[in-house]
Amino acid sequence: MTLLEEIQNGETETLEFKREIPSKDSKLMKTVVAFSNCHGGRILFGVDDETHEIVGIENENVFKYMDSLADMISETVEPQVIPRITFETIEDKTVVVVQIVAGQNQPYFLKAEGMNDGVYIRVAATTRKAEREKIKELMLWGEGKSYDKIFENHEPVTEESALHLCKAIEKLNGKNPVTLENLKSWGLIKDENGKLLPSIAFRLLETSDIHFAQVQCGVFRGTDKVFFIDRKEYSGPIYEQIENAYNFVMQHINIGAKIEGLYRKDIPEIPAAAIRELIVNAVMHRNYLSHSYIQVCIFDDRLEITSPGGLYGGLTIEKMLKGSSSIRNELIADTFLRMGIVEKWGTGIKRIADLCHEHGLGEVEYSSDDESFTAVIRRTRKDLFGENVPKTSPEMSPNVPKKSVELHQNFTETSPELHQNFTENLSDSVLNTFEEIKKNPRATAEALAKILGVSSRTIKTHFSILKDKGLIAYSGSTKSGHWIIKDIAEKE
Repeated sequence: MTLLEEIQNGETETLEFKREIPSKDSKLMKTVVAFSNCHGGRILFGVDDETHEIVGIENENVFKYMDSLADMISETVEPQVIPRITFETIEDKTVVVVQIVAGQNQPYFLKAEGMNDGVYIRVAATTRKAEREKIKELMLWGEGKSYDKIFENHEPVTEESALHLCKAIEKLNGKNPVTLENLKSWGLIKDENGKLLPSIAFRLLETSDIHFAQVQCGVFRGTDKVFFIDRKEYSGPIYEQIENAYNFVMQHINIGAKIEGLYRKDIPEIPAAAIRELIVNAVMHRNYLSHSYIQVCIFDDRLEITSPGGLYGGLTIEKMLKGSSSIRNELIADTFLRMGIVEKWGTGIKRIADLCHEHGLGEVEYSSDDESFTAVIRRTRKDLFGENVPKTSPEMSPNVPKKSVELHQNFTETSPELHQNFTENLSDSVLNTFEEIKKNPRATAEALAKILGVSSRTIKTHFSILKDKGLIAYSGSTKSGHWIIKDIAEKE
């Protein structure tokens, strides 16, 4: 794209226009600071910011203005910013171009306002004062630190709690035993004066006492956030949040089917692996300093997943799509790798694209600014699923097409293969709970939690999922009742 075409398209997150070069302009310097703190950018002098008209700078004053701009930036911004200042001729008029690169010594700020008040960031085509949490993240980035590796002033963790995380990692990776010494060597905990102190990553993976580290899930009627059909909010260890959010989506999207030989195979309208990958990415790469939740939203026309904090460390969507990655939470990413939640860094985006392409869906739509990152998958498969209407259950959502209801409920065969197909879209953790219930129908949530190494809250969520699927039902009182494993034929 030529510079003229960029001008015609208007201001962006990395492009701003100024009609003339001011003698002194704090707004201009705020933009320099914001570009330095974010992805860099260019300021074009001689372009009207409202009409996009190229008015130009007087040729006899160009070099004087260029020197003036360099001096103004040097005197106003700290740490030092060294811009690249050039000029171009467009439509026989001279435009001065100030190129600001993303700085390596963040946060940058206005000297006159100081670090507490003078830090600015770029959001879309506007310059905004940075919040305290953003300043802290910029400071960490400038120091080459990852927030999740930090040991803040926090009460010690019990050995029981630390061993619980060891068991969870063991269970998920299915490989070698995990010990307290492993957690220490990985940086999840440290021994200080005989006490075990937790990193931020440990707290997210085990105690989960960071308030905004949650996932909100919602199903909406229509295409905007006006009418809720269903909603849940998941807290607890972040690896459990992934499972819960994934199961929520799988319960609320349409399920089609195809016949393979004698058996029927369920086909979700969006590939299950793509859904899981997007949720994992949202949890792994979100900004945990931000006072916002991850949001997983199902609309009539799309699945939309938004995580706090834009792309990190100078990464752009273009670079991301080509396979580049920049990891905001290094210790969480390492632990997810050890747990088997992710296979390899930097491969998830391509895998999602391949899955959606094979499934006949359009490209995944990504957008990012300094405050959030959003991924959207359009619900366009009408060949197998009828109209794209999210649902909690046929009874709760009268607008669900009859075809979708029949595909979801028509499980009359009772072969083991069909039973496997019926449970195929459940996560491994839910299936483990189901198997334990079959072994002991009188087991309580607390007993199952101890057996499976998860929280009782997670087990209760699994109960709800299995009941919604029609696989179990409860009979009797709370204290003396038991679970009934329902035959598939009952779900006609």
